[in-house]
Amino acid sequence: MARRVRNPWWVLFIVILFGGVLGSVIAEAVVGFSPLGFLAREVRIGLDPPIHLNLRIISVTLGAVVRLNAAMVLGVVLAIWIYRLL
Repeated sequence: MARRVRNPWWVLFIVILFGGVLGSVIAEAVVGFSPLGFLAREVRIGLDPPIHLNLRIISVTLGAVVRLNAAMVLGVVLAIWIYRLL
């Protein structure tokens, strides 16, 4: 039996990132179409507003926000499914 060669982890990361971006584009496209409007509802998780630390010599701003919506999740699942087929 021939062994299947696995792709490196960074290829999976790029595929997941592409799936999230594709899902975000789909969510923006269907936001005005009411039957598919549930795909565009999002949840924001993170530091909003960001934390700002001023030490006179250096100023540091820390913040990150993760946006999740149903279309992004569907895009990531679809991208992983396609990745597994390759």
